[in-house]
Amino acid sequence: MKITFVGEAVSGFGGMETVIKNVISTLQGKCQPDECSIFFFCRNDKMDKDWLHGINVEYSFANQKITFFRRRKLVSDFSKWLQEHNPDIIICIDVLSCLLASKARMKSGINFKFFSWPHFSLDHKKHAENIVYADHHLAISSGIKRQMIARGVPEDSISLIYNPVSRKEVTIPSPGKEEITTFLYIGRMKFEGQKRIKDLLDGLSNVNGKWRLHAIGDGSDFVKCQNYAQELNIDNHITWHGWQSDPWSLVRNEIRYVSALLLTSSFEGFPMTLLEAMSYGIPCISSDCESGPEDIIKNGINGFLYPPGNLTEFTMLLNKIISDPLTMSANEIKESISGFYDSVYYKNMNETILSVAHKSEK
Repeated sequence: MKITFVGEAVSGFGGMETVIKNVISTLQGKCQPDECSIFFFCRNDKMDKDWLHGINVEYSFANQKITFFRRRKLVSDFSKWLQEHNPDIIICIDVLSCLLASKARMKSGINFKFFSWPHFSLDHKKHAENIVYADHHLAISSGIKRQMIARGVPEDSISLIYNPVSRKEVTIPSPGKEEITTFLYIGRMKFEGQKRIKDLLDGLSNVNGKWRLHAIGDGSDFVKCQNYAQELNIDNHITWHGWQSDPWSLVRNEIRYVSALLLTSSFEGFPMTLLEAMSYGIPCISSDCESGPEDIIKNGINGFLYPPGNLTEFTMLLNKIISDPLTMSANEIKESISGFYDSVYYKNMNETILSVAHKSEK
C-alpha cells in the first residue's frame, strides 16, 4: 500500500514530527512493508529537514501573497504529483491540507482514501472547518474528537487513536521524605496564551514549605517568565534550563529526582510531556484543559486534574505534595498508560488505516 502524509511545513523540533517519523518507520518495517512518503506545502525552503532523513519527501513551494493564487499553485503541484505516484492513502496532518488534498483529488482524477490527522486543538487553529473534506479522521484525543463532531464530522467516521510513547525501563524516583520537593515543567515558555506559565508561577508563589522547580524549555516569553518569578520573589526556587535537545536525558542524569510534573495549559492537542513523564514513573498535575489530559490522567493513580485557571485547587495540590509526598507506585503509573505504548498504538493505527481502505474497495 502506498501511503503519503501531507501537510504544511513544520518546524522539525516538535512531538508531532517525532510521531510522524516513528509511524512511517513502523509502517515501512512491517512484514509486508508499506511504501510511505511525505508531501509538504511550503512558502519557502527554510524548514528544518534533519528529522526527515531516510524518508521520501516532496515539496510544493508557493509564496504568492494573494491566498487564492498561492493555493491554486499548491493544488496544481499536488495534482501533478498524484498523477505521477497514484497513492492509495493520503493522511493530512493539518486542517488546511484537507482542503488542498480534496481539491487536488478532484483536479487530478486520482481516487484515493484520505484521512485527517490534526495534532492541535481545532478550536485554536485557523481553517478548522476544512476538516470535513477528509473521508475519515484520526483523533489524537477525546477533546479533538468532540471538536470534529462539533464541525459536522460524522462520529462513525472518527477513530480515536491518541499518540504513542515508548515504554521505559528506567524509573525516575521521587525525592525522599526528608528531601526537598522537586517539581518539573517541560514545554514552551508562554506567559499566558496556551501554556499559562503565569498560572504555574502564581500557584507556586502561594505554597508552603520547601520546593524547587526545574523549568525546561524556551520561547518568546522566556525572559518575561523569569522576570515575573523575580516579582513574586520565588526566582531562587527555580532553575531555568532553557531549551534542551534531549530534556529527559537532563532529567535522568542531572535532576534525577522528581516529585511531579506540572502542566497549567489553557488548551492542548495531546500533551506528550504527560505521557513521557508517566513512562518514567513520574506522577503529573495538570489542568483539565481541552484537550488531552482527561485521556491520560487518572486521579489518584498517576496524578491529578484541576479545573483550568483554578489556582486555589492547583495550589492545594502543590501543598499536598509538599506536606505529604505522593505514595503512588512508579510501576502502577507506568502501567496506567499501557494503552498508549507504541506497540499498541502502531497496531491500532495500522488496523484502522487498513480497515477504512478495505471498506472503500468494497
